[in-house]
This record gives sequence, C-alpha cells and structure tokens, in this order.
Amino acid sequence: MDESDRPSICGQLSVRADVLANLIDSAPSRVRKRLDKDPAIAHAWTWTAEATCVTISTGDETVRLEWDGESKRVTQLQQVSCSCLLSPKCFHLLACVSCLPIETDAARSDHEAAPNQASESQPRSQPGSQPGDESSVIEINAAMRDAASRCLDAIELMLCSGARRCGVVLQSALLRAAHQCRAAGLVHLSSAVLSVVEGVVRLRAQSGNTDVSQLQSDLARAVVIARRVLRQPVADLETIGQVRRSFEPVDVSRLVSLVAEPIVTRSGYAGVCVSMMADDGKIYQVSEVRPGEADLASQAYRGGIELGGTTISAFQLCRSSVDVQNMTASPDRRLGRGSKTRWAVRKQTDRPIDESAAWTSRFGRSLADQVEQLFATDESVGPTAPAEPDFVAFRCQVLGRHEDAVLVKADGVSRPLRLRIALDTDQVPYRENLELVARSPGLNVFVIGRVRRHQAGSIDALAIRVEACRAGSDDDPRLELPESWQNVCQLGLDRLERHFFSRTDPEPGSPALAATVDSRGQAEPSVDGVAGLARQQRTLVLGGRGSVASPASGGHRRMIRMLKRQLLPTAARLADAVASAATESRVSDSGGADDLPGLCHLLAATDRYQNVFRADYHRQAWNDWLS
Repeated sequence: MDESDRPSICGQLSVRADVLANLIDSAPSRVRKRLDKDPAIAHAWTWTAEATCVTISTGDETVRLEWDGESKRVTQLQQVSCSCLLSPKCFHLLACVSCLPIETDAARSDHEAAPNQASESQPRSQPGSQPGDESSVIEINAAMRDAASRCLDAIELMLCSGARRCGVVLQSALLRAAHQCRAAGLVHLSSAVLSVVEGVVRLRAQSGNTDVSQLQSDLARAVVIARRVLRQPVADLETIGQVRRSFEPVDVSRLVSLVAEPIVTRSGYAGVCVSMMADDGKIYQVSEVRPGEADLASQAYRGGIELGGTTISAFQLCRSSVDVQNMTASPDRRLGRGSKTRWAVRKQTDRPIDESAAWTSRFGRSLADQVEQLFATDESVGPTAPAEPDFVAFRCQVLGRHEDAVLVKADGVSRPLRLRIALDTDQVPYRENLELVARSPGLNVFVIGRVRRHQAGSIDALAIRVEACRAGSDDDPRLELPESWQNVCQLGLDRLERHFFSRTDPEPGSPALAATVDSRGQAEPSVDGVAGLARQQRTLVLGGRGSVASPASGGHRRMIRMLKRQLLPTAARLADAVASAATESRVSDSGGADDLPGLCHLLAATDRYQNVFRADYHRQAWNDWLS
C-alpha cells in the first residue's frame, strides 16, 4: 500500500467506521488522552501477518486483529482483542485499530466488484427514483436531514478546535456522523466525512502523505452536500450517491484505445486503467484494480481482463480497437463488462487511430485549441458526474532535460513544454523512461499526456508513439520499440531500454530525474491567486478558530486593504466574514449547523471562490504560454 508510515504488514486490512467509533467511545478518557498525545505510537510496534489475522506485539502485550473472510476487514468488535486485562477498552487495541484505513462500502464496491458486474443490467434502485431515468430524483426524508445536520455539527466542532487538535473524541463524532449518513443512504456525504477523518489521522500522525489541500476540499465537499440535503426537498443521485455504480446502455459501437495508466491509491489498491475513445466522442475507462501493493499495477497490466465473453490483457487492450455491442456505462464513464456485452478486439494497426472521426474532432487540432477546450469544459462539482480527462495529444521534438522535466518543442508552440512524471514511485517506470527520453535530444515522438492545469506549460507524459514521427535524415535519433508493443510505449507500465534508442547522450552528472512533490502530491507548488484568503482558510482548518486573526488585528486589516487594492472585493468580504465568525460564533447546544454564518458554511464559500479564481488564473496562464 502507498503509506510509508503505516506498517506494511497490515496490508489491506481496514476497519469499519462504526467499529472504530465504538472503540473510541468505550475507551476511558485517560486512554483517549494518551492516544491523542502520540497518535502514531502503534507504527513503532511489531506487526506480524498470520494466516487469518495480524498480531501486534507492543512489548508487554499482544493485540490480535482477525480477518473478515477474504476481504481483510474488521467489521465487528469480536474480531479485535488484546492480551491485557482491560481489553477491549485498552490503549493497545485503540492505538492499533486507529492505524487502519477506514473502510467504506462505496469504495469497496468500486474496487472489488466481480468482473461480470452483476449490477450493470439491473441498476440498484434508490428511493423515489426510476431505474434508467437519469433525471430521477430522491425525496429527502427526515433521517437524511438529521444525518446531514449531524455532519455539519461535527464539522463545525472540528473547525473550532482545528485538525491538529482533532483528537479521538472529535474523530468519533465525525465517524458516527458518517455512519449515520451511510445508514440513511447519503453515500457521498458519508464518503466525504470519512475522507476528512483519514486526512486528520494522517495529519496528526505526521504522515508523509498528509494532504492539507485535499483535507480542505473534502471538508468543503461535505458541507456542500449536507447543505443541499438540508435545504432542498429532493436531490439527484449525483448528490446522494449509490453503493454500487448504476450501468445504463450507451450508444457506442466502436472503441479506440488511448492510454493505459498504473493505479496506486493511498487506501491500498493498485492496478491498471485503460482509457478508450468511443465513436460518440467521449472517453471511457476499463479498470482492473484490486487490493495490493504498488507492484500489482504491472501484474494487472500483463494479466487478463474479462470483457463479456472475452479475456484480454491490458497490455493488448491499450494497443487495440474494439467493436462492441450492448454496451453499458456508469455515470462516471466506467464501461460495463457484463456477460451481455460483446467485445471484438482487433489490433490497432488494422485501422490507424488518427483516421477515426472521434480522434480527429478531439485531438486533430492544435495543442492550444485542445487546452482551450479543456478549460472551456466546466468542471462538475458533483461526486459522480463524469470528469472529462485532461488528455492532450501532440507531436514534438525532444530538446533535453531541464531540472525535473523533459523539455520538448511541440508543433505550433513557440515556448518549450515540460513533460513531467505522472506518478513517482519505484514500482512504476515513469521516471526511468523519461530519463532515457531526455538523453535523446532531437528525437521526434507523438505524446499523449494529461495537462497540469495548475502549472502552465507542464504536461504529465503518459504514452509515446513512434509511428507518427516525422521523416528525417538518417542521422536523426530514432526510437525502435519491440514489435509486440506496436509502436506504442505506455510510460508508466512499459520499460524502455537503452538499446531501443539509436543515439543517447552520456549519463548526465546531475541528480536523477524526479518529481518535486508539494503538499498535494503534485510537482511544484501551484500559483495561489488569493494568497491571503488561502492562508486564512488553511489556518482555520489546521488551527481552528482560535488561530484566525481577529478583524481588529493589524495583520487582518493589511490583508483586507491588499485584497481591495487588487480589486477583489468578494475575497475581502469573505475574509472579513471568516474572521468575524471565528471570533464571535459559538456552536449552540441546540445545533450549530443552523447558526449562520457558521465556520463550515464560510469554509465552503471560500473554497468555491478560490477554485473559480484559480481556474480563471490558470486558464489565462496556459493561454499566454501557448500563444
């Protein structure tokens, strides 16, 4: 799993939210206070995997965590025990269980669904909805409103204290709110709150995977969903969510592969995802993801994927075009693979990808037009709406290496572009492959990549093709790939070799190519257009309302003056509202969620404003770069 500070021996063992909440609530206050002082103490204990359980030696005592079948989940208190006399109310047990990732039914159904996808032909119905009706709505009942209100109360309490001081008692309140949402059918709200708890746990354990920006985003998303539930009589499935994806028929008869990517998640899943363009112009995905370490991605790439009555490896699928019948897809464009679908796979060389009408309409334009189209497409705020991937395709010539990127000269672009590492881990070959490409200046390649919206001029290189290279002299560097690769290299899954290149420069003396990762796991910090407002929001999330400067302080007044000079009156009003609420507001015993302006509501408004501001800023930055 991709958690360097969590004992790897626990593998993909996870715990249900209500089980962890029960353990926290049943523990004596002295036990909870002891864990709050050192949340990561169990990481230093000795973890040992056995056939049906994990045992943890604390030195004097032994904790035992048993499996729940093959899924390796802790779903009942009876599955956990400790040799000390205080079990199950002991410190050892609570410390070990709090190290485990929190399991959600929604996440498990996404990754562990059977290959035949039994739910595809019969989507799971929701109260008040009609199967197959995409515009169906769900009536909000009293249980949903009560669960949403409880979530807002818990988030308001967390913002009062701050994530750094969000101890196990507040975590229990969040966990119970998430469990109540799940029981009421608010799947997306439950998932958002559980993500908040995971973020808090990482932060307090000083994890290398701490992502404060993601924590802020999860908090804002939870507040937005909860407010929709409280303020509207009905809501759509995009707001409520489903335990399993619903699959509906789509008018698709042909698919052309674009790119294959390795998948490595923080929650302990790994595999491969193949993106394919359909004749309707949309991009769909076929995934094979299972619980496992990062090296499972390469195994899934070479292993078989069941597609109806056909089995094919991702290695072959990402180099093929497919004729399909009876195709279904989920709202987020995952293709159905049930027994009723029909897949006829043919080699990509039978019909070049460039000849398809869908490809020409999407990628047959200049790079500037492709990027402009990406920013013109509004990003949906819904949890299940299809997120259009930021793919671009362009011909370019390698210029060489510059710091942590490969510089290339793209057709029609005056300024060099930077090809970057999409996923920097030793188990996938992005870094090694780009190092070899950087040592072959003058090489002409065709790149398929993903635009980094927050970094003008930076593109994550996902695949390169050599059959579309421009003709040149015999002295020009060339790349000859193995015949089985069909002139395509998936940079995160195939490993390039030195002898594939006709000419490479000597090994550079500078350090190896690597990604410079910021707090969000992205290379280089993004430009923050509203720096003062962002700092205030971060201070609120991490330190609570007591850390936010009061409206009368000199620092706050200077920030307001700066925002007004920058002609940002809305940002100034938001900053004033947050400062006032942090100084004066109190969470009432009768329910702080309805006391406006509450900190959680202001957090959501501030987050939305900054997202819109950044989107406009980065769009202009990309336009300037490509002009």
